[in-house]
Amino acid sequence: MSNGLNKKISDMLEKMDNKMIQTKLNAALDMLKKGKTEDLAKKIKKIDKNELMEKVNEFDQSKLKELNIDIEDIKNKVTSEDLEKLKELIGEHGDEIINKIKTLLNHM
Repeated sequence: MSNGLNKKISDMLEKMDNKMIQTKLNAALDMLKKGKTEDLAKKIKKIDKNELMEKVNEFDQSKLKELNIDIEDIKNKVTSEDLEKLKELIGEHGDEIINKIKTLLNHM
């Protein structure tokens, strides 16, 4: 009985994490679209760029599916100008990170 409960709780927490990731991604896209780059820049500056590179390199089709990230939705929302702005905001490793994002968007 305990294992069943643990599994249900684990599944529920995983779904919450996935929804939170999608929500954060949408919020970042919204900030970028609305020109609120100052707020986005502050958040990005707090992120360790090497850790960000590691996380971005972990992404592939199965990982995105696991996280319930809708690539088609992102493709429809993000322009090349948005990615250029984001690259500037990221700074260190910006080129590498944006190239990985472009690869993911173009091959999914």
